[in-house]
Parts: sequence; structure tokens; C-alpha cells
Amino acid sequence: MTRMKKITTIILTLISLTSFAQSIETITEKISDKICECMSNELKEYSEIKPEFNRCYNKEFNFIFNIVDSSEHKILIQKGTLEKVKNGIIPKLNENCKKIRKLIKTDVENSTESTTKNPYPTNFESKDLKKIKKRNGEIVAFNGLVTEVQTSHNDKLYYQVKLQGGKTIWIASLVKSGYEKEGKILRLLGYVSEVGNDEIAKKYNKSDFHILAFCVIEMETKQMTMLPGSELQIKEWMNGKIPKGEK
Repeated sequence: MTRMKKITTIILTLISLTSFAQSIETITEKISDKICECMSNELKEYSEIKPEFNRCYNKEFNFIFNIVDSSEHKILIQKGTLEKVKNGIIPKLNENCKKIRKLIKTDVENSTESTTKNPYPTNFESKDLKKIKKRNGEIVAFNGLVTEVQTSHNDKLYYQVKLQGGKTIWIASLVKSGYEKEGKILRLLGYVSEVGNDEIAKKYNKSDFHILAFCVIEMETKQMTMLPGSELQIKEWMNGKIPKGEK
């Protein structure tokens, strides 16, 4: 009986934590939506985003308690919750605010030919495969020669590339670029990820890891395809810095 009580307590605790996290997510979405609504529809340049965001953030965040319900109000006054909401606002805006996403996307597309000294840097090659487990969850960038293209991976291609140094790795593409053809040289940006229970991956991939690629550059034409919502990460990469992944 005591064991059953412990199990019940654990289950209730997990439910409570999940509910708390979902409430923070809902509050963050509410304030992010208000900030997005506040921002001008006349923004034309990427450089205009920050001052306009600051204006609307100061205006809307000061009245955050006016846009939440009574249960969310109780959550907001708990220690650390406001900070979590603050930290989640910009990612939510990047993901959901069409005004911002449109400007970032246009800026990235217009800047493929970057004037940065070292745009779209790489940090991964054959020798790094030895320690790939330690890099699980990291974002990596590299050049790869497409050597094999296989069955679609959730409607996206699953393909193998040869890295600098001669070794190969499989790519689970999150985008359809049309460049995934044998003999093509691509520059890829993506997350190191465990294959896990992915049946298609396990069918072809003899290792435990592959790359979840969210940006593809065809090296001959310099044409780029990216996953919607990754524009800020691509801009960071374009400006010479490989984005950070969450481990």
C-alpha cells in the first residue's frame, strides 16, 4: 500500500510539474502575442526590429498581470516565473510573429552573399566522428559530398554524405531543398542526434547518430534552403558564428 501511495505521489507530482510548465508556456504566448500586435506593420528593415520590440516590450510587459487569468496570476508571482517568461518571449516571437519572421527571412535571403570575413563557418569533419556522442544535441556545420540518397524520412530525404577526411554520416533532412542528389556538394547546418527508434534511419544507418539538417546550401550555386523558424540561427551562422544547440 505504501508503495502504491509513493507511485501515486510521483504521478501527481509529474502532472503538477507538466501543468506548471504548460501554464508558463501559455503566459509567454499571451505576452508575446500582445507584443507582436503592438509592433508596427510598417517595419521594412531587419534593423528596425529591436527598437520596435523594446518599445512594445516596455509597453506590454508592464501590464502583464492584466492579460492573465487568476490562476496564471498565482503562477506569475512564484519565484523565478517572471524570469522564465521573459526568457521565452523572444523565441516565441521568432517562432510565431509573422511580422518578425518575414523581416528576418527577407534579410537572410538577401544576405546569402555575405560580406562577413568568414560567413557560414564549419566545425565538423571526419575526425569529429570519434567523439560524436559527446556532441549529441550540438549544432554542427560541415561540407558533405552526397554519396547515397534513400527513402524519405517523414517526407524528407534520408541521405549519406562524405565528410572532409573521407568518412561518412547520414543526414535526416528537415527541409526539402532539391539539392540532395548524388555527386552534389552541400554545406549543412543541423543538430547531432541519436538515431533512436527511427526505423528508416536504422535500416540504412549503421551508426547510432545522424544529423538533423535544418539548412542546406548548394555549394555550386550558393542557393540556400532553410527550415521555417530557423531564420535567426541562419543569420547568426551567416555572420560567422555557429549557433548554439541545447544539450
